[in-house]
Amino acid sequence: MERPTIPMPSKTILLVDDDQEARQSIAKTLQIENYTIIQAGDGIEALALIERANPDLIVSDLNMPNLDGIEFYKEIRRNLNWVTIPFIFLTGPNSLDKIRMGQELGVEDFLVKPINDDDLIRTIHGKLLRAAELEVAHIGMAYLETVKVIANAIEGRDRYTRGHVDRVTTYAIWLAEELRWPSDHLRILEFGARLHDIGKITVPDQILNKPDRLTEEEWGIMKRHPTVGAKILRDISHLQPAMPYILYHHERWDGTGYPEGLSGREIPIEARLLAIADVYDALTTNRPYHPAQNFKEVAELLKSESGKHFDPDLVPIFLNVLEKKQPHLR
Repeated sequence: MERPTIPMPSKTILLVDDDQEARQSIAKTLQIENYTIIQAGDGIEALALIERANPDLIVSDLNMPNLDGIEFYKEIRRNLNWVTIPFIFLTGPNSLDKIRMGQELGVEDFLVKPINDDDLIRTIHGKLLRAAELEVAHIGMAYLETVKVIANAIEGRDRYTRGHVDRVTTYAIWLAEELRWPSDHLRILEFGARLHDIGKITVPDQILNKPDRLTEEEWGIMKRHPTVGAKILRDISHLQPAMPYILYHHERWDGTGYPEGLSGREIPIEARLLAIADVYDALTTNRPYHPAQNFKEVAELLKSESGKHFDPDLVPIFLNVLEKKQPHLR
C-alpha cells in the first residue's frame, strides 16, 4: 500500500455510512494509518456527533436512510463553523445522478464501492494535505494584512513618504524575481520591505517631519531606527526571517553604513537588495530636503555609488529591471 511521503499528525475523520460492515472495514483501514475515526450510521446521527467531535475530514456515503449524503452535505455547508471541513463521498457504481448533484454542490472527491484501500488512503491523504496547504496560505495572508496595517500606520506619521513602502516593496520584488528567488523568499521579502522602517515609530514627529536638515543629535536618533525595529519584532517568530531587511538596510557596501558598519558580502543579500530599492524611491520622489529626480539622474547616481553604497552586482540588474517594467523610463 502506498504511504504518505511526509509525516502528518493524527487527524480525526468522521465516517458516515449505514452499511455497518463496510463502515467497520473502512474504519479499520484508517485506524491502521493512525487516523482517529468517529462513526455514524446516517446523516442525522453524524450531525449530532459533529457538534462535539470537530473532525478534520468527513467521509460519507451518498445513499443513506433518514438523511442521505447530499442533504447531509448541505447541512454541513450551512454552518459557518463546518464550511471548510474537507468532504469525500462514497458511492455505488449506479449513482451517477447523485454524483452529478454532489459535483454541482462543489464536492470533488468520490470513491466508488467496493473501496480499494490504496485509493482510500491516497485520496484522504491528498485531501488533508490540500486543506493544510490552504490553511497555511490563509495564515500567510492574515500575516501580510497585519503587516500592511502596521506599515501604513507608521508611514502615516511621515507626510513626506506616503506611498514609499508600497513602491519600495514593488521595486524590491521586481529585483528579487529577476534573481529568481523562490516564492517563500518573496513573501518574506514583502514582510521585510513593508516593515523596514518600523523602528521610526519611536522617532519624535518633530524630527520625522522636519523640513530642514537634521542636527547631529537628531540624526543620531534617526539612525537608531533599524536597531529599534529589530527589537520591536524580535519576539514575533514568523517575522524572524525578515529581520535582515529591517536591521541592515542602511548598511553600505564600503562599510560606512549603520548600525553595525558591515561591508561587502557581510551585509545580507536581503539588505543589499532593499537598500537599492529604498534609495531609488527616496531620490525619485519629493522630499523636504530635495526635489524628485528623474530616472536618468538617479540611474547615474546609483552607478556612481556602485561598490561604495551599493552591491555592484545588483545595481545594473536593478536598472535593467526598471527599464523592462517601466519602458517609458528609457
